[in-house]
Amino acid sequence: MNWLPLIMVLLASPAPQADSFAITNVTVEVGDGTRLSDATVVVRQGLIAAVGAKVKAPAGLPRIDGQGKVLAPGFIESWSVLGLREVSGVASTRDYRLEGQISVPGFRAIDGFNPLSVRIPIAREEGVTSAVTAPWGALLYGTGGWFELTGKLDVEPVPVAMFGGVDEAAAAALGNARGGVWLKLREIVDDVRYYRKSQKACDQGKCRDLALSRLHLTALFPVLDGKLPLVLVAHRASDIRTAVRFAKENAIRLVIAGASEAWIVADDLAGAKVPVIMAPEQLGPGKFETLRARDDAPALLARAGVPLVISAGGWITRVRQEAGIAVAHGLDHAAAIKAITLAPAEAFGKASELGSVENGKRANLVLWSGDPLELSTIAEKVWIDGVEQSLDNRQRMLSRRYLEKR
Repeated sequence: MNWLPLIMVLLASPAPQADSFAITNVTVEVGDGTRLSDATVVVRQGLIAAVGAKVKAPAGLPRIDGQGKVLAPGFIESWSVLGLREVSGVASTRDYRLEGQISVPGFRAIDGFNPLSVRIPIAREEGVTSAVTAPWGALLYGTGGWFELTGKLDVEPVPVAMFGGVDEAAAAALGNARGGVWLKLREIVDDVRYYRKSQKACDQGKCRDLALSRLHLTALFPVLDGKLPLVLVAHRASDIRTAVRFAKENAIRLVIAGASEAWIVADDLAGAKVPVIMAPEQLGPGKFETLRARDDAPALLARAGVPLVISAGGWITRVRQEAGIAVAHGLDHAAAIKAITLAPAEAFGKASELGSVENGKRANLVLWSGDPLELSTIAEKVWIDGVEQSLDNRQRMLSRRYLEKR
């Protein structure tokens, strides 16, 4: 028998790739608020190629039976210090803040990002595939970055937003008056515009005194150009309203974080289409600026049409739990899923490639044993760009190590 023709056919047929597969008979949480039943999702070369109940899995493609399971977009943590903090009580592992500084927009905390942080696999096991890691500070904290949770050394966060605060911490750093916060912000914005027009003269020492140094001022160019959003931590309703007005005056893409009293000014936020990031478990009257916080604030914001984003507020393994808490206090389940998938992708300009299970988008996907917002549910498989990720982590390895010694 002549085997040559058969060998030639096999060589000509492309072998299934690790980033190409099909999931059949699965319930799909699309991420935009819709759900598909008994659907098939086809992934080719790391991209979603087809989604739907009438889609058929191509022959020769590896198949995964999703019967009784739920496929969802990879969750997105939108406000964290992941990769910038390892142990809270150990100063040498905290790289998210320049101590003693008030306004440092030129600070790129992401330059100190550790892609091998032991916290990354733990978050990935909880269905988080993308995260924004952000600096902290007083007034203008610096630039935060977006990254995928592959845990590989070559992962580098992409600058995604300028972070700052107009809360009581900012006021305390600027003379203990809210007016001082806005005075300084307006002075900085004015200096950014002035420096941009007068760079040559300033570099020759022929310009007026400026509030910040050259590198800090130039770091704000993308914010005033509308290329990067400005994420401001604000809790008090009056502070949020002033922030919305400030952003409108300066044509700034604003995102509010914290937002304990945002429900009071929901109409202002909805009208200006300002996304709001909040951690439901942290909504409590613990300070004077949060006295009117309420548990159902996420539901109230969503009903008013505010782009709602849910964060774990630093506890990145709790993203889905925070979404579940919001559901327990009246937020629609579909809105909660959107708040940890498509909504953060939209807020940070990533919606064209991530955040939902749609044709052409990157295959950041999680296959859950059931409802993703139920704590008894586990992530059975996690993919980033169609590549299956390990669900092992340091805690599991330590557990195995010490159990074997018993």
